[in-house]
Amino acid sequence: MSLQESLAIVLQVRDHGDSDKIVTLFTLEHGKISLIAKGAKRSKKRFVNKLELFSLLTIHFAPSRHSSLMRLDQADLLDAFPRLRENYELYIAASLLCELVLHWTREHDSDEELFRLLVWALEGVSMERGSVNRTIIFFHVKMLDIIGYRPDLTGCLDCRVLGAPGVLYRFSPLRNGLVCSRCESQATVNSQPLSIQTIQLLRRVQDMGQSKLERLHFSLAATREAIALLKRYDHHLLQREVQSWNFLA
Repeated sequence: MSLQESLAIVLQVRDHGDSDKIVTLFTLEHGKISLIAKGAKRSKKRFVNKLELFSLLTIHFAPSRHSSLMRLDQADLLDAFPRLRENYELYIAASLLCELVLHWTREHDSDEELFRLLVWALEGVSMERGSVNRTIIFFHVKMLDIIGYRPDLTGCLDCRVLGAPGVLYRFSPLRNGLVCSRCESQATVNSQPLSIQTIQLLRRVQDMGQSKLERLHFSLAATREAIALLKRYDHHLLQREVQSWNFLA
């Protein structure tokens, strides 16, 4: 059976038996896939230092004759992003990026835009291009756009007004949008308070390209609000906890 080839980012690695590893990757051509790397725990050449979290690889793989798992035949290391393993803050940020893709994507659902966004974000965190938290916020908001879960931040879902004097806003994960204090009787219990400044910044992120990220400046308060919102949104829609959020500084 002929081998297939793809660019891939390592999302997760698990031991399997005495000598094998199961590797979950996000690939350019095939989306998220899980492969068995036979003998990887004992490999001194074929897989050594390649099947590490965050690594960018070119992989060669084929369906297995005796298992539902596909077999990883070869992995060529393109970028190990070593800086991500030398700094705790960067490691947690990169872990969060990969965990988000791991939980938000489906097996064999390819998405070139999301793959390139993940590579861009890992490079940005590794090179410390500006605030790490800003990169995380940008990545998460853009990821939600790509996979079809864009939050509605254009105005209150009920009255459609945004920015009225003296009006406060909350984000409702259940309704996927904003509810203002004038319409709060219809807000959900699990809603998240958001300042108008944070709402406007997140709207800018939704509409801007990666090259313009440097123009975006989040205050500490806006950063905390945005991260709290995204964390709550993840928990509501995934119905599970994204563990890396708990370690983010």
